[in-house]
Amino acid sequence: MRSFDRQKVPLPKLSSLNFNEGPLIVEIGAGVGLHPISYSQQFPDHQVLAIERTRSKFERFQRRLENHPQIKNCIALHEDAISVITHLIGNNQVDKYFILYPNPYPKKNDQNKRFYAMPFMEEILRTLKSDGEIILATNDLQYKQECIEFFQRVWKLELKEQSLATQGRTHFEKKYLSRNESCYNLIFTRKSTFGSA
Repeated sequence: MRSFDRQKVPLPKLSSLNFNEGPLIVEIGAGVGLHPISYSQQFPDHQVLAIERTRSKFERFQRRLENHPQIKNCIALHEDAISVITHLIGNNQVDKYFILYPNPYPKKNDQNKRFYAMPFMEEILRTLKSDGEIILATNDLQYKQECIEFFQRVWKLELKEQSLATQGRTHFEKKYLSRNESCYNLIFTRKSTFGSA
């Protein structure tokens, strides 16, 4: 697998990010904001950075967040997550990543586009604290199995927990559950700083 070249990643529109005290939670592909808003309400001492690059989804997210003026711990960004994480987040800074229902790219020759196989995972691990977590959800059984195998073999992550999601955290999850589809929730962790022996 090719190495990640951070020099080729475009700079985000923002030049810096300032976070409050407390655990830093990053959601990649926050959609219309259902999960980050709910999470922010449930954990007011956490700082939630929710990134969505699709304009129409982000605008709905922004409107939803404006309807919750009491929420002070959620930063909504209309940006590309790769640019933001690469250029604006420091080493060992993130406590938890949420990657909920990423595009599975089901064609056989599309594996290198699947999130778990992207060289960008190097940046996720660089920014993740040594005891941090990556929470990934999918309704695709093959994707789930490939993700577990790849995360363990290539990225040396530990599968801390796997379960079936039941909450309807996102609109996708609500839709899949309404169809009685299985929604797989995976929690990965590591016990050492990325790149250390």
